[in-house]
Amino acid sequence: MKKQELTLTNIDKVFWPKEGYTKGDVIAYYDAMSAIILPYLKDRPENLNRHPGGIEGPNFYQKNFTYKPPQFVKTKKIWSDSNEANLNYLLCQNKETLLYLANLGCIEINPWSSRIGALDTPDWMILDLDPGTNTFEEVIVVAQAVHKYLELAGVRSFVKTSGKTGLHILVPLGAKYTYETIRDFAHLVMQMVYRDVPAITSLERNPKKRKDKIYLDYLQNSAGQTIAAPYSLRPAVGATVSTPLEWKEVKNGLSPKKFTIKTIFRRLKKKGDLFSGVLGKGVDLKKAVHRLEQELRK
Repeated sequence: MKKQELTLTNIDKVFWPKEGYTKGDVIAYYDAMSAIILPYLKDRPENLNRHPGGIEGPNFYQKNFTYKPPQFVKTKKIWSDSNEANLNYLLCQNKETLLYLANLGCIEINPWSSRIGALDTPDWMILDLDPGTNTFEEVIVVAQAVHKYLELAGVRSFVKTSGKTGLHILVPLGAKYTYETIRDFAHLVMQMVYRDVPAITSLERNPKKRKDKIYLDYLQNSAGQTIAAPYSLRPAVGATVSTPLEWKEVKNGLSPKKFTIKTIFRRLKKKGDLFSGVLGKGVDLKKAVHRLEQELRK
């Protein structure tokens, strides 16, 4: 059987009106970035966030892939309690599928934290700093507090811009722990951070109740929850990229706006992939919890 070829459509469609970037630019970006981003996508169900009209048009989320994709696209049926049915999730296994997603209007790429075959045990923990009206300087203060407690726990962590106004901090786990176990540890860390900077942070999930404080989101550590992948474009002004950082860069003067579709490749050439360690063997959470409990007793 002859292998199907990828068909690209409407590549001249403007996706960023202010900058003039097109759908074709999105496809070209992921074509050039494929070798770097695919290790963070392979074997992971994808939650599609589609912007067929660009960043200023309507978008919609798609989990269930109901029509037959090209032969090079793989899917996986996964039971959904909320839907009481199996949903057919798309898997991004190769560059052709990545470009297929871009052609569908997926400006950003949103993989699960866990892989098929081990859906209950994610490869990383997520600590998501989600600001309200807070300044990015305040986000940096909170990120430094998170880093402090992860260091006290003896845990290696990796930080990246969200590509918008927040920061994402990930801890490698090596698919050794359940989402529930990870969520409990993430909650413990965020409680300690809140104790340090209560004036600008909140553990309250409801935006109206947290009154524009930085949300210390540990609930991303649940099956099916996603954040933008490292090196994912974001549907935001400037065509920003969710960009891995060195911890020494997380200081006043850092701006997520500087990492864009046009600047990221120079940075990659200079620094390489700063995030690859998140796919490593993972930390020992039992030891980490013990260290934090000792800190709490102080």
